[in-house]
Parts: sequence; structure tokens; C-alpha cells
Amino acid sequence: MPLDVVILGPPGAGKGTQAMRVSAETGLSHIATGDMLRAAIAAESGLGQRVRPILERGDLVPDELMIELIRARLALDDTSNGFVLDGFPRTFAQAEALDAMLADLDRRVGLVLEFQLPDEVAYERLLERGRSDDEPEMIRHRLDVQRVPEEVVTYYRAKGNLVGIHADRPVDEVFGEVQDVLATVAAR
Repeated sequence: MPLDVVILGPPGAGKGTQAMRVSAETGLSHIATGDMLRAAIAAESGLGQRVRPILERGDLVPDELMIELIRARLALDDTSNGFVLDGFPRTFAQAEALDAMLADLDRRVGLVLEFQLPDEVAYERLLERGRSDDEPEMIRHRLDVQRVPEEVVTYYRAKGNLVGIHADRPVDEVFGEVQDVLATVAAR
């Protein structure tokens, strides 16, 4: 049975870093929506042209675009053994859509890691990261807009597959906790 993992958390929580490590250790495909959107912008594709102004404002890409992006990505063969998804879902509608997509494949989200990080720690991390969209005013906006809604956390908690991860520690410590959680899930 494939293991499908979702990583939730605010910008700067280390979702991408940890997802890459999980992928490398487990062989699960890493699906990073932020990377996919930035690649679409760089390629000047139709999607890229539609999302560029949205991302430049630090806003969320509309549900319907994100859902179609993920639907297309999950149709690729490399996800058949499972995936680690970083950056999706960010809304309740996206969480429901992901469950519906997986149900069509006779699968379900097996584990949701909620990376918990105080806003001030996230802000400092994003300032240090130095990406072009990491200017102080934009960082504050993104932390407000891209916060994982409580209804998404509650949705997964009710399903019994949500595990909180304290992400305000060094990368290796966070990964150690993630490894422990993965080992527990694998033992079920």
C-alpha cells in the first residue's frame, strides 16, 4: 500500500527541506507545489502567466488552479508508490479535493505532518533565506495569507492521521522526529 504524506505548515517551517529528506530516505516522490509554480513562471507557460501576479502579491493561488495542478501531478507514474506533498492543501476545499482524487485511485492520505512554528521564528527564517519574495513586508503578508487554516488542521485531526511536529528546532532534530513518526506509521 503506498504511503501518501502531506506536510502542512507556514512559510519558513522547513516543509521543503524535510520533504526532500523524507523523499530521499523513503523513495516517496516529493511534490513541491511552490517549485512547480515557480517552474511554470520561469517557463512562461499559460499557468505561469496566470499565477505570476498572484505569487508576486504573496497571495494564494485559487483552489481550482491548484487542484488541477495536483490532479495532473498525481497522474504521473512516479507517485504510484506514494508521495510526500509540500504546499498543498492550503484550504479546506483543497483538502477535500485531495481526498477525492486519492479515493479515485483507491488511496488515502496516510499521514499529515503539521509543522508548528511561531510567526516570529518563521519571519526570521524567511528574512535569512533571502529569496526575492522574502522582503519584510511581503513576509508578513505571506505569513498571514498562507497560514494553514484551523479547519484544515481539524479536518485531518478528525481523520486521525495528523501529527504535530515542533519545527522551531535544528533541521536534524526535526527530521529525527519525522523519522520516528514514519517508523510508527510503517509499523501499523
